[in-house]
Amino acid sequence: LALLAGAVVGVKSGCTPIPQDDGKAWLDSVVVGDVLADVGPFVVLPALARFQARLDTLDTALEAWDAAHTSGAETAGARADAQAAWLDATLVWQELEVMQIGPAGSSLTVTGGEDLRDEIYSWPTVNPCRVDQEVVGGGWSEPAWFGENLVNSYGLDAVEHLVHAGEDNACPGQVDINADGTWDALGPEGVESERIAFAQVLSTHLSDQAGTLVERWSPEGDDFTGALALTRADSPFADEQEALNAVFDALFYLELHTKDRKLAQPMGTLNCSTETCPDDAEHLPSGASMAAVAANLEGFRALFVGGDGAGFDDLLVELGHGDLATEILEKTDAAITVASSTSVSIQAGVDTDPAAVQAVFDAVKAVCDLLKGDLVTVLALEIPAEAAGDAD
Repeated sequence: LALLAGAVVGVKSGCTPIPQDDGKAWLDSVVVGDVLADVGPFVVLPALARFQARLDTLDTALEAWDAAHTSGAETAGARADAQAAWLDATLVWQELEVMQIGPAGSSLTVTGGEDLRDEIYSWPTVNPCRVDQEVVGGGWSEPAWFGENLVNSYGLDAVEHLVHAGEDNACPGQVDINADGTWDALGPEGVESERIAFAQVLSTHLSDQAGTLVERWSPEGDDFTGALALTRADSPFADEQEALNAVFDALFYLELHTKDRKLAQPMGTLNCSTETCPDDAEHLPSGASMAAVAANLEGFRALFVGGDGAGFDDLLVELGHGDLATEILEKTDAAITVASSTSVSIQAGVDTDPAAVQAVFDAVKAVCDLLKGDLVTVLALEIPAEAAGDAD
């Protein structure tokens, strides 16, 4: 099924064409400084605080699972609680996925990037087989383990596998843990015990990385907000235009990852079996792919409006384009409603409803069309290079 192939070409934004202001009138706006100053305290830091709180709940749930397992009690309920706690933490992180500004971003493509996002969630770079190899190896108990292993061995995606996987591992027969019998030697009880212990170590690492991000953004720490707002002499940004473009680039997560990678790319194979389901589809073990899309949209909305502070909507109003701000928010809210009410998921062995997935894609695309169309035209900001040639 070539879903989306013919439905995404030639769609235009619903707004009346807006003449581009080559002079960038917003450069004289006092709102720009407010937008840049409010990203940290009103958008990123509150989301990180919620993420840290959810990680604390995950730690508690994993401890309860461990206690049940150690005592020989039935563990199904405790494991389900750990799965729910993982999901709660992950959905907050899915909001933060759209906030890869500065330290969370890639050191190769983002100004001030420190690759901290990948330390927390590395999808689509995932390797459940490698996670299971580490379940047997047990090297994660050593302090140097994280520095010696790739990000596909840990993070939220690894914890997802650990709390959802069954008795079998994700590796083919020729891989060492199967070929040498070390997996079978653990037995079901040993597998569960090691998975719980590994998940607890990974959860602690997640808390540490989240704390590092808070430190980077906090005025009491490295104060990346001050760098973004150009109040620090050592800011990596040359001017407000460059800083605003960094925030604008983060919004394009919705275009490049949510729309294209999470929806359009894997949706070419629907009603997939374990053998045919795309292995780079998001959240295969948990079936939380649509919930993640809804959370991405929530994060996009928060960044666009600046949380409780100043955002792009305020800037558009000042420039006389309040109607565009309203339309972007209306379409974002509509997309959130569609995604959050869609129960289907791209999940191995589970039938997927093409029409439902198409509806989510269309709703997300409606937001992206305004983002890379009218909003770019009004603000005359640069589109990320990866999105510049995207025709849909």
